[in-house]
Amino acid sequence: DGLCEYHHPYSSGADDSPLWDTVGPETGPDLNTYLYLQMESLGRIAHVLGQEDQAVEWQTRTRDLLKRMDEKMWDPQAGMYWPLLDGKRMLKLATPFSLLPILTGGLEKDKADRLVKNLTDPAKFWPRFPVPTVALDEAVFNPEQMWRGPTWVNINYLLQEGLEQAGYEAVAQDLRNRTLDMIMGYPDIFEYYNPETGEPGPKAAPSFGWSAALFIEMVLRATRRPS
Repeated sequence: DGLCEYHHPYSSGADDSPLWDTVGPETGPDLNTYLYLQMESLGRIAHVLGQEDQAVEWQTRTRDLLKRMDEKMWDPQAGMYWPLLDGKRMLKLATPFSLLPILTGGLEKDKADRLVKNLTDPAKFWPRFPVPTVALDEAVFNPEQMWRGPTWVNINYLLQEGLEQAGYEAVAQDLRNRTLDMIMGYPDIFEYYNPETGEPGPKAAPSFGWSAALFIEMVLRATRRPS
């Protein structure tokens, strides 16, 4: 169907996510978003190199991919992009991965608005320290079990970039500030945190590299003076 799928939870990076409680290839909105961004970058590189035929080809492929995502994954009732099992059945379990297509910057405004509405819903993804890796109102939500509820700095960073890309700067700033407050509540930087209390997960690794790297990036953005 022109969409790409994961065949193992380790490939997704979210190895303990309840999305993988059902066995089967999973067509992920996150994976296809990442591929969209990569193809878009290749188009820009081709343009810089003067390879206009390739630039047009990559631009066409990005548009086609997003069209397929809209046709196959978008649920207008829920206002989210659902993963697909075996390329067919929608897996209607609310996680931030269903919001990540906002990173494309190419969504129709009504779809982007729906994603942001879900993101900022206090009953779903907007507790004191967003963004939980499973929505608060899902039966399988667990704020202390890896990928089943805790807040991860890298997911927040991706959503922050997507919000900025789509023109929701105020929401992006709020998410960045809440994430920084969460991290700075402790003398070390951890793998993941409780979205309701901000406490590090009991099994979360300390001195965690990508959390630390993204913390630095967010601090630089938060303190950057307007030009």
